Amino acid sequence: MQLLDLTGILELRVNSPSVRLYPVAPPMISDDILAATAMTPGANSPSTPSICLLRGPLDDFVRYSRQEASKWLIDLAHDICDPADHRGSLLVWKEPRQQWRPVATTDPLTASIYRYDLPVGIMVGLSKISQRVGKSITTATGNASTMADRVKGRDGQCWVTAIDDPIVNSHIFPKRMGDHVGRIVFRTFTSLPLPQISQSTTKFLACVVEDARYMNNYECHMFSIEPANMEYTIFGRFRRPTAHPAIHGHHTSPPQPQLNNVPPPGLFRWHYLQCVLKRFVHDDYKNLENINFSELPLRMEGDSDDDGTDSEAEWPSLALDLGRVVENSLEEREERHQAVATWISKTM
Repeated sequence: MQLLDLTGILELRVNSPSVRLYPVAPPMISDDILAATAMTPGANSPSTPSICLLRGPLDDFVRYSRQEASKWLIDLAHDICDPADHRGSLLVWKEPRQQWRPVATTDPLTASIYRYDLPVGIMVGLSKISQRVGKSITTATGNASTMADRVKGRDGQCWVTAIDDPIVNSHIFPKRMGDHVGRIVFRTFTSLPLPQISQSTTKFLACVVEDARYMNNYECHMFSIEPANMEYTIFGRFRRPTAHPAIHGHHTSPPQPQLNNVPPPGLFRWHYLQCVLKRFVHDDYKNLENINFSELPLRMEGDSDDDGTDSEAEWPSLALDLGRVVENSLEEREERHQAVATWISKTM
């Protein structure tokens, strides 16, 4: 049995003629039309023959692909290049024959150049990159506490550890990107009908302990670099050896999967993609024109990495956030009224 060489480099690329660049985003995305403008690629392609998307030591890629082998890289390539339709296929360059060969889902990853190949005539915009992934939480005070209470009421406990206290609510999709862009990401990565949801709805939030916010759909991955004598567990970082289960590879599921306001797996796919990009993204991809998500130019309650308090004076988006909460409450009340009316009509 031939041992796998883990010392080489793995690259994922895409041909530039298949890629279209995004236009400059409006300075303030205040409605769905402006969001669609910012998220729709234009007519220009990058000037280089190809774009390196991901690059890193094979050993690191194997660590995150775990038992999925090449299926893991195929899924990521889809999510980067064509998350809604998956029209491309993954090829790998074989040196002895000097040719591109198709990749099967069960193939082991190798230190090679991989290429996401799109059909002739299909042009795509690459998934945009979030520069704030993992930084926004919903605070336990202020108007954001309304949403915190709803999420804790829905889940009742941490998704990962099953602990019921203390826990925090984590934004799967960073709040500063705004509701309008958020709805486009929701539609693209979940393939569900576009609802009139905002980030004040519980579909954008998961209830987790603060040290366990690095989740794939139902498997946790840890992207922080562990010190040699330390290990990240589901309960935090501990010195080795530890009896606590490691966070990396830990399987989890929603505490209340039967509810219809649980975040769909596609949103975790998007969040996981951003974590992978933070670890492996190449400069070719990172430096493309307008590839980063635009952000609301206001400080939001729940920005855990900002200094200061959540007082009205230091929280200029208070009215915007409060309006979202009120709008969401009205939408939920209208849905309840419609459900009652439908039930009455069926029983008459």
